[in-house]
Amino acid sequence: MKKLLVVLLSVLMVFSFVGCGKQETGDDKTIDKLTIAFVPSKDADVILSAAEPLKELLKAKLLEKGYTVNAVDISVGTDYSAVGEGMIAGSIDIGLIPASTYVLYQPDGVKLLLEALRFGVAGEDGNVIDPKDGIAPWNAGKTQDATGMATGYASLVYVNIATEKGADLYAKAQAGTLTWDDVNSAKWYVCSTTSSAGYVYPSVWLNNTFGEGAGKSKVTIANLDNVIPDGSYANMMRDLLTGQVDITVGYADVRKDAASTENFEAAYADEIKAGTYSNVWDVIKVIAVSDYIMNDTISVASQEVDPKMTPEFCTALQESFIEIASTEEGLACVAPYSHKGYQVGQDSDYDSTRAANALFAE
Repeated sequence: MKKLLVVLLSVLMVFSFVGCGKQETGDDKTIDKLTIAFVPSKDADVILSAAEPLKELLKAKLLEKGYTVNAVDISVGTDYSAVGEGMIAGSIDIGLIPASTYVLYQPDGVKLLLEALRFGVAGEDGNVIDPKDGIAPWNAGKTQDATGMATGYASLVYVNIATEKGADLYAKAQAGTLTWDDVNSAKWYVCSTTSSAGYVYPSVWLNNTFGEGAGKSKVTIANLDNVIPDGSYANMMRDLLTGQVDITVGYADVRKDAASTENFEAAYADEIKAGTYSNVWDVIKVIAVSDYIMNDTISVASQEVDPKMTPEFCTALQESFIEIASTEEGLACVAPYSHKGYQVGQDSDYDSTRAANALFAE
């Protein structure tokens, strides 16, 4: 009788462990609520109005993949850090956050889900220019809006080769002999210190090229001797074209802006008539290309913080967002962020973002 009792207890224990195993592996694919938060880079009402259809679109896509989601809650954070803090606290499941916010909170429990895509910049051949290819593609002729997508964009350092100083800087950049004294002797016009393309990433380039990357002390734009701050791209390009400054910086490619063409035509009317120059690309050249400024992310709370975020569910979310963004209705949900699609990426894609954050950490 005792032996029989032992056997029965053993069997019960086995079934108990099996039952517990099923519960822990997340076989239950019913999710009571998903919380999604957007950062307030646009007016909250605009974001919420555009994103409202995302609730049903996401529920429908996840259902196709075997997950029943009873409710999707969408909100806009009071600021960028509020979304990051909510994710590491487990109160926000999914965040549409910029790269800098992602790398700030990644060590504490935020996981990359997808990288946002936007239209890139192409050369005259129509192919998206890769910032890793250096300055040559940017100086080969006119650039244009690409039909291809990119996960980020570059900051460019511009000079005017119609001026003596600009021609000298450009020749040295092409030869690979540009020095700190060369750039420090130039008159710069930059954006505010919070501008990624107009201040932060040009500073990263300076530091990588002439500072810590060259085994010397850290340098940023703040270390240059002659800098005009807080410019707008139109005014910066105007002053570069008229020779009032030697170097400006900005996103790729400021030369495509209508204001750049207008300022070029005003500054070089005689040369245009004479056939010396035909467009702004003839005189404004690029002497440096920054590391990639990554687009926004769709990130999630890690499984350690948010148990529902299993690898299987994250894969279902990736597939769902990619499929949703392949439709006009889906893209309209993220139109305030100008996202054109999503792709699966990897954490190392954001090393340039980490370098930028670290440079200005103090």
